[in-house]
Amino acid sequence: MNSIDRKRYIWVAVSALLQGLLLGIFAIIRTGPLTCIPLTVIFLVPFTFWLSQEHWGRRLWNFLIGLTLILLVFWLYRLWSLYSPEGSFYVVPSHKSDLIRVSMAVFLLIPFFQCRIASWSWRIPYADIFFQLCRNLFLLFQASIVIAVFWGLLVTAGLLFDIVGLSGVPLVLFNPLTAVPLSAMIIAISISVAIKHPGIDSLGRWLLSVLAWLLPFFSVLSVMFLVCLPFLGLDALFSTGQASTLMLLLQFGTIILANAAYLDGAKSAFRTKWIDSLAKISLLCLPVYTVLCLYSLGLRITQYGLTTDRVQAVFLAVVTGIWGLGYAFAVVLRKWPGSIGKVNIASVVFMAVIVAAMNSPLLDPSRLSAANQTSRLISGRTDPDSFDYLYMRFSLGRWGVNALHKLATPQALEALATDPEEYSRYVSSGIPSMKARMNTLEHARVVPEDRVIPEGTYRGLASLWPGILSGSVDPEDISLVFPGGEYMMLFTESAGVLFRLSGDLPVRAGVITGDFRSPDLGSVKAIEPAIPDIEVDGEVYRVQAQ
Repeated sequence: MNSIDRKRYIWVAVSALLQGLLLGIFAIIRTGPLTCIPLTVIFLVPFTFWLSQEHWGRRLWNFLIGLTLILLVFWLYRLWSLYSPEGSFYVVPSHKSDLIRVSMAVFLLIPFFQCRIASWSWRIPYADIFFQLCRNLFLLFQASIVIAVFWGLLVTAGLLFDIVGLSGVPLVLFNPLTAVPLSAMIIAISISVAIKHPGIDSLGRWLLSVLAWLLPFFSVLSVMFLVCLPFLGLDALFSTGQASTLMLLLQFGTIILANAAYLDGAKSAFRTKWIDSLAKISLLCLPVYTVLCLYSLGLRITQYGLTTDRVQAVFLAVVTGIWGLGYAFAVVLRKWPGSIGKVNIASVVFMAVIVAAMNSPLLDPSRLSAANQTSRLISGRTDPDSFDYLYMRFSLGRWGVNALHKLATPQALEALATDPEEYSRYVSSGIPSMKARMNTLEHARVVPEDRVIPEGTYRGLASLWPGILSGSVDPEDISLVFPGGEYMMLFTESAGVLFRLSGDLPVRAGVITGDFRSPDLGSVKAIEPAIPDIEVDGEVYRVQAQ
């Protein structure tokens, strides 16, 4: 091993260990300033280094430093947008959307810079960029296989240690501070070994040739679906609640298979003309799916307003739509597949510009969401009682807090006064806030219907929520039944909790289990005076006293 390889491997090991430790700490501690660590830097820069390590030298380090600085600028803007004098770092929005957006842009841009480092030229043939991208993809693919095998062995070893009585060993192995650094080391080592093995390129080309033949089948499915859609109607599609997600996945799959089939655009993978024509039909279907996807998202936004997740969904729909329109126009203008390189490069640049804009005030999802939700409330399209003030307070950072100050309603001021640490405990435990619990209970079914429940009873039930209900529950799944006397029952689909009313306050007395999905709750009655049994539809349930 020469000195350059030795240095490279040392740096690979150090970066993997550092990445694993930081991610392990983040997995354990999710409160305080650690919730705002630069995940995009910690996650992406080491992976970029591992994939590009064969280009060891000053140019690689300059590229990594430049990438780190750009990602740090994005991170600093995120900190600024999340924090305000009334805010805190106890509860922050998820990093998932940011990580997805930036990872997509970085992964598609890396091959260009890898080729630039290797060739010392800015004039790079598209074929070189494409095959470098494929190589990166297959390096990650083989790393995922290695890590899956590693975890399989780790789980087996943990079970064996547990059987022989050394239960402390699995606890150490599966602690995030151990498991995550080990996983990062395995991934980094597997990529380093695969880069030196010439078979990785042969394996990649073989997989591309196999994937290419899935494109005609995708064409058949796309055409069949679009032909059936006018007869089924859009309501059947959108009633699933997953229409946008499914159509986005279909578009992503078609784009990936199209690149596998036509590679750098020099020739088609299909020598038979009718199969090649069939494959092109799937490309013509892409704009239709984009329109349907945007229409579906538009309906959701019109009904419920913008959220950060819906802004992310619009981003994905627009990005895939740009690729789809480019491919479809190339087919119509008979410039396919020769123009695939131009479409891909233009789409990647367009996506990178959007990603940068979404990490700035221009298209910040939190700013767009806060402005849209506030305008809906002011215009009356959203009922003030159903408006999620805590979402504005804790999920939209500076923009949400500023919007609540401008509203200055009693509900907005109450949300601003909410203790962040208390809210953080609710979020981490999955238990809704006190206000959300009260709102759920107040909209639950009451039997008999004319029974008036005092606010103190609702508040008492809300305070007992962690012991009787798990997480968030739909009000339609809860029934409050008064069987007579001083007792009250709270029914869910599979259990009932008996309360004794002390004045207005409920005191938990016992629990019963059974199938209460569709009983006649008007027939509920207590049939013993002390700790009563409960009769439902003629069937007696014995209460387990508590």
